[in-house]
Amino acid sequence: MLNLDPVKTQAVADQTRHAFAALDNALVDTAQLTSAFLAAAEGSGLTASESQRIIQRIHESAGKIIEGRSDMVRATALLTRCLEHSRIDVTAVGCPLGMDAPAGDDSPRHLALVA
Repeated sequence: MLNLDPVKTQAVADQTRHAFAALDNALVDTAQLTSAFLAAAEGSGLTASESQRIIQRIHESAGKIIEGRSDMVRATALLTRCLEHSRIDVTAVGCPLGMDAPAGDDSPRHLALVA
């Protein structure tokens, strides 16, 4: 049984939610950048190949944000596993639930955030 400090555990849960919000905001900003660029590029004289390179880089940046978010989902599942092995109730800190797979394997976990 892990001996986790409830105050520090709550801080980790709060930061985890903050990290997801930041990643989601970054993704929204990237989508808005794409839209703003397309509007600015119209009639600007940029060649198709120039605008394509810029759009491609923006798209690759968004893909990296999505990959980072996926890594955070996996990290959150690992954090939740730690809670499952402590005396702290998972729901006490608002951690993700819906852990369908047994805790001992590496199966994908389906998470639902709790307010």
